[in-house]
Amino acid sequence: MKRLLHVTILLALVLGAWMPTTARAQEANDDTVNVILQTSGSVDALISKIVSLGGTVSIRYENVTAIAASIPADQLAAVANFSGVTKIEKDKIVNLLDETEGGKGRHPLFFEVEGVEGVDIEALAPASIDLETIPDGYFNFTFTGASAVWGETGFGEGTIVAVVDTGTVRNSCLAHAVVGAPGFPEGFNASGDGIPATDPRNHWHGTHVGGVIASSCFLDFTGNPSHPLYQAVSTYLPWPENFVPIFGQAPLAQLYPVKVFPASGAGVPSSVVMAGLDHVLTLKTSGDLDVDIVNMSLGGPTLFDGMDLFDIFVAELEAADILVVSAAGNDGPVPNTVGSPATAMNSIKAGALDLATSSRVLYEFLGLRSGFPPGQGMIMRPSDETRVVNFSARGPLSDSRAGPDLVALGLWNFHAGPRNELRWAGGTSFSTPTIAGGAALLNAWLEVTGGEETNPALLRSALVLGANDIEVGSAWSGVNDQGYGSLDLPASLQSVQQGDIVPVIRYTGSLQPNVLGIPRRGGTETFTSDLMTLGASEKVDFVFRANMYTSQIKIEITDVDVLDNLATSFFGDALEVNVQTAKRTAWPQAYYNLLQAGTTSLTLDISDGPWTASVNGGATATVRNQPMEPGLWKVTLAGDFVNEQPVSFRVKLTRANLRIPLTAPKSQGIIEPGDSFVIPVVIPAGMSKATFDLEWRRKWDSFPTSDIDMLIFNPSSVLVSTAGATGNAPERATINSPVAGTWFVLIDAFEMYRPDFYRLFLTLTP
Repeated sequence: MKRLLHVTILLALVLGAWMPTTARAQEANDDTVNVILQTSGSVDALISKIVSLGGTVSIRYENVTAIAASIPADQLAAVANFSGVTKIEKDKIVNLLDETEGGKGRHPLFFEVEGVEGVDIEALAPASIDLETIPDGYFNFTFTGASAVWGETGFGEGTIVAVVDTGTVRNSCLAHAVVGAPGFPEGFNASGDGIPATDPRNHWHGTHVGGVIASSCFLDFTGNPSHPLYQAVSTYLPWPENFVPIFGQAPLAQLYPVKVFPASGAGVPSSVVMAGLDHVLTLKTSGDLDVDIVNMSLGGPTLFDGMDLFDIFVAELEAADILVVSAAGNDGPVPNTVGSPATAMNSIKAGALDLATSSRVLYEFLGLRSGFPPGQGMIMRPSDETRVVNFSARGPLSDSRAGPDLVALGLWNFHAGPRNELRWAGGTSFSTPTIAGGAALLNAWLEVTGGEETNPALLRSALVLGANDIEVGSAWSGVNDQGYGSLDLPASLQSVQQGDIVPVIRYTGSLQPNVLGIPRRGGTETFTSDLMTLGASEKVDFVFRANMYTSQIKIEITDVDVLDNLATSFFGDALEVNVQTAKRTAWPQAYYNLLQAGTTSLTLDISDGPWTASVNGGATATVRNQPMEPGLWKVTLAGDFVNEQPVSFRVKLTRANLRIPLTAPKSQGIIEPGDSFVIPVVIPAGMSKATFDLEWRRKWDSFPTSDIDMLIFNPSSVLVSTAGATGNAPERATINSPVAGTWFVLIDAFEMYRPDFYRLFLTLTP
C-alpha cells in the first residue's frame, strides 16, 4: 500500500542539494513526484504556483478545493509550504480488498463454478417474484428481511446507487439495473484504461458488488439436475430444479458504474478514486443524475482516522445528500483494523457475517466438486449460530469510535459475473453492498411514499436503530465486532417511517492493554494463560504495550490441540495466529499462521530487528526484520472459521525492556509536513555494516501518526536502500560492507499531519 518515490526522483533530490542552481532546475524538470493537495485558499493560485515551479496538475477536483499534481522533486517543500495548503498526501495506491483472507493466503475468498453446461441463467422481472415461495435462510435477501419490505418499498425503485469499483456489467441479472448519465451512457471510467465501465472485460468484482445490490434472475437446472451446484443447494434448501433465484437486496434499484480500477483489478492512485467520487458529486449537484447512495468496497490504511483526504470527499457526499457505505476491511480479527474510507465520520462501516446455511451450501459444493462424500457443509459449518467472520475488521478506531457500524453477509455471497459466470465471494466487499442495497429500499420508501429527498442522516439512523443486536452469537456480540448489529430491514423501515434520527457515531474508548502491565525499564514481564478453548471463529486478544526500552517480545503457544480431520474435511481444522505490531487500521499484519493437526507449539521470538519462528521446538527461521515499534501490540488467536471442533492451547508472553536508546544523532530538529531534505553522512573505511535509524516523536503510539521515510544513497548518489521507506515507526536501513565516503540520507515527510521532531542515527560496525 505504501507508494515509494521513483528512483530518478530521489536521485534528483540528492543531486539537487549539491548542484548549482541552474543545473538543479534543469534536472528537476524531468523528475516529478505525484501528490494530492488541499488548500483553504485559491485553487487557481496554487495551480499557478505549481506551474511556475515546473509542475503539472493532473486533476482539478470540481467539488473539493484540492488537486492532484506532479511536482518537480526539488520543489516539493516549496509547494507544501505555499500559503493556504492545508493537507498534502502522497498519491498512494488504493486496492480492491484482498481476494484472500486479509492477504493471508489460507482461504481464497472467491470460488467460481466451473462446468455449467445445461445450467441456464435467466432474467426475472422483480414484479413477478412470488414472495410466498421464498424459504428462509441461505439467500441474503431473506436473512436481512429485504423481501419482507419489497412490497412497501417498490423493490428499491427510484433509488440510484453509484458503485465505485471495477465497473458494473449488464449481465443477465443486472441488465435491468445498470444505467448511464447524460454524457456518460456507459457510466464513468476514471481508470484511464480505455475500457468502458460496462464492458465484460472488466474485473468481476464490481459486477458482483452490483449483483448483491440489484440482481434479479434465476438458475434453471432442468438440463443438468445432477450438477454439484444444484446438489449442494438442494441439500439445504427446497428449491425446485427449474428455479434457484439470484436476487439482490433491491432488485429495482438502479446502478451507476463508476470505474476507478482498471480491467485487471490492479490498484490505482487514490487521486483516481477521488476523481470518481468527484464525478458523482458533479452529477448530483448539476442535477444530471440523482445519485442517492455510494458503495465503496475498497480501502487501505490511514494515519489519521476521520481526517484524511478521503474523509473530506465523503463529507462532501454527505452534504450533497448522498449516503456512503464503505467496507470496514478484511484485516480482522485483530482489533483496531478498520481501514479508510470506512473510518470517515460520515460513512457506514460494513463488517462481515458468516451465516450457517450460506456457508454450508458452498462447502457442500466444494466437497462434491473435489470428490469428497456428501456432508462437507455440516463438517465445516456444524453449528447454527450467526458469526462475525474472522477476517472482518474490528474496532475500536484510533480516535476511540466503535467499529464497524453494521454487519451483513460477507461469507458467502453468490452472484453472476461480467460474462454470467457464477461464483461465491467473501469479504467485507460484499457485506457493504448488502447494506447499501438495504439503504436503497429505505430510500425508495422515503422518496416515493414519504415524499422526501434522500436524507443520509435519517438513513444512517434507521439502519443502526433497526439493527438486530441479538442475531449474532454471544462470542461476537461486542460493539467492536458487530457494531450495532446485523442488518434488519423491516425494523429499519419502521424507523424511517417514524422519522427517528439519532447520533450514529459511538465512542467506546481507545484500545487498551489487557496483559503485561506497564513496561519497566530494565525489567522483564511475563503473562501465562490457563488452557484456553476456542470454537470456530471465536477469538481472544492479547494487547500489550511496547516502549522505547522494549528489546524483546516472545510469544509461546503451547499444548496446541487441533482435530486431525484433514482426510475428511476440505480445509481441515486449524488455530489461527495473528500478530500485529503497534500499527493501526488496515496495515498488513506482521505475522500470520495457521496451526493444523500435528503442530503442538509455536514460538515467535521478536527482537529489535529480526523475528524468528520455531514450530514444535524445531529449527528457527527468520520471518521478518524490523525495528521494535512503540505502541500497542496485538496478538489475536482464533479458531478457523471452517473448524469442525474447538481448538485448545496455552499462551505465554514475555516482554523484556533492556534496550539502550540511541544517543548522539547525526542530525536532529523540527520537521514540518511536506519537508524533503538530504543529510550527508560520512562513513569511514573498514566498516562491515552501517545501520541508519530514523526516529521521531509521533510514532504509532501517538494519534495522528507521522510516517516519515528515509532513503539511502551511496557516495555515487545511487539509491541503495528503500528499507527505511515503509510504514514502520521508527525506520531502519542497514548497509552491509559500505564503501567509504559521504553517503546521503533523504528524509521525506509527506505523510504527516502535524510538525514533529526527528533524529537520525548512524551505528557503525567494524
